[in-house]
Amino acid sequence: MIRIAQFLLAVTLVFALDVSDAKADDIATIYANRCAFCHGVSGKGDGPAGVALKPPPRNLADPEYWKSANDEALKAVIANGKPGTAMVAFKDTLSADQIAALVEHLKRFNPAH
Repeated sequence: MIRIAQFLLAVTLVFALDVSDAKADDIATIYANRCAFCHGVSGKGDGPAGVALKPPPRNLADPEYWKSANDEALKAVIANGKPGTAMVAFKDTLSADQIAALVEHLKRFNPAH
């Protein structure tokens, strides 16, 4: 029951924040407001909601993940969500430019970057 409540809180927070006017320089704020609750501040999937989710959020700091990750796949997951997980679609709340900027921001979690 606690996991369900945490998930619902995460979804509520993700959609309650208005970032429609955010610029690429504000992408860290978008990450903090939309992603960190599940993925964590350091991208390890250890955010407050992330620790309760099954399957857990992607660990964006895992070097193995980055061996096969590419910009188009990241954009698709951000835009469309990921079925079978708590990853929601952002195509209706973030612009294509914001999604592209967010992909660039996520690359900072790549240990090889």
